[in-house]
Amino acid sequence: MEPTATTDLTTTKNSRATFNIKPTLVNTKKLVNELMAYVDDNKLAINIAGKKYLQVEAWQFTGSQLSLTAIVTDIEDVTPVDGKPKYKATVEVIHNPTGQLVSRGFALCSQTESKKSGFDEYAVASMAQTRAIGKAYRNILAWLPKLAGYEGTPAEEINDNLKEDMLADMNKVKLSVFSRFKELGITDSEKMLNIIEKAVGKRTIENVDDAMAVLAELSKED
Repeated sequence: MEPTATTDLTTTKNSRATFNIKPTLVNTKKLVNELMAYVDDNKLAINIAGKKYLQVEAWQFTGSQLSLTAIVTDIEDVTPVDGKPKYKATVEVIHNPTGQLVSRGFALCSQTESKKSGFDEYAVASMAQTRAIGKAYRNILAWLPKLAGYEGTPAEEINDNLKEDMLADMNKVKLSVFSRFKELGITDSEKMLNIIEKAVGKRTIENVDDAMAVLAELSKED
C-alpha cells in the first residue's frame, strides 16, 4: 500500500525531533476512503443515539497507515478500599520510523459501570487498556474519522452510563419535535415527513443534531 501521508522531522534548540503529520489533500482523501472501506468491511462502527462511533480496531488501522503504533505503558489497580475492581491504563503512541512519542492517553474502567458489573477483574483491566488505546489515537487523529463522517470519540470511550444518558436525551429531543408538530397543528404524517426531509435531507430523525435542525425548521412555521 502506498504511503498516505508524509512526515516532517524538525530540530528544536534542544536537538530533539518534533513529529508532524503533513498529509497532502490527495493522500488525505485516499486515507479517508480506505478508512471507510475498512470500517464497512469489518463492521467497526457502532451507532449510539444516531451517531457513528469507531471501535478501537479502526483507530489502530488509521494509525498504522501513518506508521503509528499504540503501546500500553502502564496498568494501575485503582480499586477503592472495599470497592469494586477499577483500573487505569496509560498508552503511548509512537512514530515507528523515529521512535518519537507523539501522543499519550489515559482511561479508566470499573465494575461500577452498569454493564460491567458482571465482568471478571481481568476484563475490567483489559477494557481500561482498550479505552486508553483509542484515547491516545484520538488525541492526534480525531480529525480523520470526522472527515470520514464518524464521531471523533472512540466507541469504547462512551461508557455504559454515558450511553444510557445519550439515548435518554435522544428520546427526549424526539418527543420535543413531535410535541412541536402537535402545537403547530401539524398532524398529517406526510407533511411531517416533508418538513423533516427539508430540514435534514432525509425522512427520519436519527440523532440530536437532526432533531435540532427540524425544530429550527418548525420555527419558520410560526
